[in-house]
Amino acid sequence: MSRFRNMRVLVLAGVALAIAHAEAAAQPVTLNLWSELSAPPESVVLNKAVEMFNAANPDIVVKHTAFENTAYETALRTAFAGGTPPDIAEVNAGSNAFQYAKSGQLTDLSDFVKPIEEKLRPGLETMYRYNGKSYGVLWGLKVGNVLYYNPAMLAEQGIDPASLATWEGFMEASRKFKDAGITPIAFGDRDQWTGNHYFNHLLHGLLTKQEYDAIGLQTLDPSIESQMKWTDDKPVRAWELYKATADAGYFTPGYLSDDNDTAAGLFFSGRAPFYATGSWGVGMAKGNGAKNVALTLFPPVSGSPDPTAVVTNSLLFTIPTTTKDAEAAKRFLNFLTSEEVQKLYVEENFDLSPYEYDHSGWKMDPLLRQIAGLLDNAKNASPFLDMIEDVKCVQENVNEANVAVLTGDLKPAEAGALHQECVDGLRASLKQ
Repeated sequence: MSRFRNMRVLVLAGVALAIAHAEAAAQPVTLNLWSELSAPPESVVLNKAVEMFNAANPDIVVKHTAFENTAYETALRTAFAGGTPPDIAEVNAGSNAFQYAKSGQLTDLSDFVKPIEEKLRPGLETMYRYNGKSYGVLWGLKVGNVLYYNPAMLAEQGIDPASLATWEGFMEASRKFKDAGITPIAFGDRDQWTGNHYFNHLLHGLLTKQEYDAIGLQTLDPSIESQMKWTDDKPVRAWELYKATADAGYFTPGYLSDDNDTAAGLFFSGRAPFYATGSWGVGMAKGNGAKNVALTLFPPVSGSPDPTAVVTNSLLFTIPTTTKDAEAAKRFLNFLTSEEVQKLYVEENFDLSPYEYDHSGWKMDPLLRQIAGLLDNAKNASPFLDMIEDVKCVQENVNEANVAVLTGDLKPAEAGALHQECVDGLRASLKQ
């Protein structure tokens, strides 16, 4: 009897073990998602997307933890350094993401991303592709090279907005305002990034996409060689055009000490006819209650190799190599790129989609729809230079150099020479 009793115990134990395994297999996998999207409307949209995904995928539970921007950078670096990053991590696209890819801490998603790229706008792959491999999917899209103008003020001076299609036309319009006693361009460079953007957009309009991308990425990616040097005519000319604008008195008084908010206030209150910023200016216009606001692409120089091209910025959702379930994480990333989620994102943000869905029926602010039209018309796109170049070279030779060029402490050719010196040093270290 004892033998049969033992056999029954063994059978029951086996059944219990099988049930336990089955129950464990039926338990959904939990994925921890971290982001810096802690404030509305961005936080609201991402949380809605997470809820939608969890409802449609009962075998996966995504848990979103949002941090404030500065705290997030510290938390994420610490987590990666300790080998405990989240299963899915949002990072700034470009150089910020590439630091983790370079150290082997991000999953190579090249095969996964290929079908997604079929619906991606042209030129955006620069923001997630490092050393020939793809490391994430883009979330949101900002267009940086936008010129806002006051149509009523232009009409008073007899200026046709169509003349703003080129840098030369923009400068002629600025001259007319200056001659009429109106300082034309609202500008505040105290924090340096605004001057960075002016130089960035001038440079972008002078170079081909291949030249522009390579001159930046060469400091991060050893596989990329730039035929263009910062001492060449086109980069130096970008500095010259920037300096000439200041020398002509076209920037509002106090531009070296004013910040961007002060400059925006001058424009939105009707005290200056022009203001250059990105697509985020749409939200600023709404917040300021501005009425007389129109926009166009930041004017490229005549003869630009691609006068329709845009400068962009985006976030990137990545999968660290330590994730507990890469396939489940990929399903979430794929969901984020879906038309349903992208429509939600655009309609609830003053932002655009990096994917080429038909947005004609989506709800958009009229100004944002104009920028969407510029984006649709663009044959190509490239990231901001500070997204694709080593931070040291950008900080010293664009951010700080832009102020030195304006004050005359650096001549345009000298700015180019110092920039190239930084690049040469970094390239040498990359090849070691």
